[in-house]
Amino acid sequence: MRVIAPEDWPRREHFRLYSGLAFPHVNICVQLDITELWVHRARVDASPTVTLVYVVTKAANRLPELRQRIRDEQVVEHDVVHPSVTVLGDSDLFGLATLTYDPCFATFASTAAEDLAAAREVISLSDFPKGQDGELVRDDLLSITILPWMAFTSFAITRTAMECIPVLALGKVQTSGERYLLPFFINFHHALADGLHVARFVKYIEEEARELAGRDA
Repeated sequence: MRVIAPEDWPRREHFRLYSGLAFPHVNICVQLDITELWVHRARVDASPTVTLVYVVTKAANRLPELRQRIRDEQVVEHDVVHPSVTVLGDSDLFGLATLTYDPCFATFASTAAEDLAAAREVISLSDFPKGQDGELVRDDLLSITILPWMAFTSFAITRTAMECIPVLALGKVQTSGERYLLPFFINFHHALADGLHVARFVKYIEEEARELAGRDA
């Protein structure tokens, strides 16, 4: 992790502007083309959740803007961020599982499957990045909501002004002709990133999806 020195940061004016707003967040929804990945995943019987979370997290780690966080008046940049994923229990309540990202899919998938299974057994919010006193416990995370029951074209969440962990939502995969499309939502803090960075993120997700699908083809 490194601390970003304001005087050397080209984004310092944008940071000052947007960090002073009451709601300095941006919500964007897109459809991701994951055709090759979805065909490959079905062929090898890989977990949909694990596969998608891996691809999204790997893409996010390629972007410094999605690894940056606000701590009071300071901005830090993590070397690696990890996914915090919603899981559904038997009582229709969701819990959270914080997974350890690894660039090797086999390693990530092995530990992620165990952690998700354990989280489903005991539904808890103990992995929420804020403690009971409201203080932030850790911020080297991506918050990922899994919604495999429905597709969406719009999505919004409520947040306090300085919350800066990116929030992602993955919806029900849809077919369009021979293509498989994933409804994808991101909420990010505008003091740290712009639409350009999200466009790059989308591009990287689709690149990583094709790369993973072709690796074992």
